Amino acid sequence: MPEIDLARLADGYEYRPPSDATLERARRAGAELETASAILDVGGGPGHHAEVWTGQGHHPIVLDPAADMTRPAVERGLVVVRAVAQALPFRDAVFDLVWFHLSIHYGDWRGAVDEAARVTRSGGRIEVWTLAADHHEASMLAMWFPSIPDLDRQRFPESAAVESYLGDRAPTVSLSSVVEHKTRAAGEWAAAAEAGFVSTLQLVPADELAAGMAAFRAAYPDPTIQIDYELRLDRIAATL
Repeated sequence: MPEIDLARLADGYEYRPPSDATLERARRAGAELETASAILDVGGGPGHHAEVWTGQGHHPIVLDPAADMTRPAVERGLVVVRAVAQALPFRDAVFDLVWFHLSIHYGDWRGAVDEAARVTRSGGRIEVWTLAADHHEASMLAMWFPSIPDLDRQRFPESAAVESYLGDRAPTVSLSSVVEHKTRAAGEWAAAAEAGFVSTLQLVPADELAAGMAAFRAAYPDPTIQIDYELRLDRIAATL
């Protein structure tokens, strides 16, 4: 499968502000930690979660391989390290929380989990947020771009497999699911899709993208119409 152009994705993220639910997930995770905990946000890009944790008195690091993705985090004054999840440039057992929020599907996920377990302290936690299996067919993108479900199934690991793999490395592992309800103006969603606000859109054939956008605009001729859709997510949490 072709590599994702992270510089192009960074441009798309301009149309992907963090939702209240996304930020609340970070707040809850930070609230469960001791004050001034060390947190590694793997694939944290713009640093929205790291900013939450900084406000809670923690010491987060945003890890991402692309300068374009982390530029907003740098501008916020957050600590940024450019590296990949499969080769973390840190000593063993230094983090209280290693966090993957919709980032475990970039590269070899088993290698990323191995590295996460290596750098997490005893008693620390690894949290993986990823798309649930039932999201792929039901997603808003799948309605307009038919190749999306198969592409996402190829990219995203099965949550049960991640849970099992973590279970071989941590004494306590849990898997739970949430549904995030989203509302957005049709024109805003169309602009975001055309900008490539989701990485899988880079893998959709150009003719399919054009046909899907035409069908979407025909279905929603008024760009101010509010559309409702869902994100189905799984949370895999392991305590070492």
